[in-house]
Amino acid sequence: MKEQVVDKEAESKGSEKPAPAPFTIGYDRRNSEAIVYGCMLLAGLFAVVSVVSGMYLLLFAALGPAVIAYWHFPMLEKKRPQLGANEDGLFVDRIGFIDWGAIRMIDLTRTSVRSIELIKLNVLLTRPLEDAVTQGQHTPLWKRLTMRNWKRSKREHGRELISVNLHTLVGDPDEVLTRIRTFKFV
Repeated sequence: MKEQVVDKEAESKGSEKPAPAPFTIGYDRRNSEAIVYGCMLLAGLFAVVSVVSGMYLLLFAALGPAVIAYWHFPMLEKKRPQLGANEDGLFVDRIGFIDWGAIRMIDLTRTSVRSIELIKLNVLLTRPLEDAVTQGQHTPLWKRLTMRNWKRSKREHGRELISVNLHTLVGDPDEVLTRIRTFKFV
C-alpha cells in the first residue's frame, strides 16, 4: 500500500485569501473607435463638401460630429489607466489615489438598457472626496472638457459616492471588484 504525501503548505495556501496584486485597466478601444473615428470622418466630410460647394453654412454642421469626437477622445488613449489599485489606494483617472481608509463600501450595480448591460463600480466614501485623495492627479485644461469615466454624487450624512463605469473598460467587472477588495480588506 502506497502512502499519500499531502503538502500541508500547498493545502493551506488554497484556503487563504489571494495576496493583493497591483493592477490598472483602461478603456476598451473597440467600443470607442467607431464613435470617434466615425464622427471625425463625418465632420471632415461636411467640411470638404462645404468648401467645395461654397456653402459655408455646412461648416456649422461639421461642428456637431467634431464636438462628439472630441468629447469621446479620451477613450482612445491606450496606455492611460482609468482604474487601478495598489498599496497607496484606489486609483481613478482625473481624481488620483483614494485612501483605503476613506472607503466605506465598494460594490457593483448592474442595469440593463434593452440588450446592453451597464455595470458600475460604486465607491462610498467616509469623508469628502477632497479629503479622501492622498495623491491627486493634475488634469490638463483640454481634457477637462472631455468625457470622464466616473460620476460623483452626494449621499446622506454628507457621504460621497463615486460611480465608475466598468462597462467601458477592459476586464471582467467581478474580477476587478475582487482584486480591489483584496487591497481594501487586507
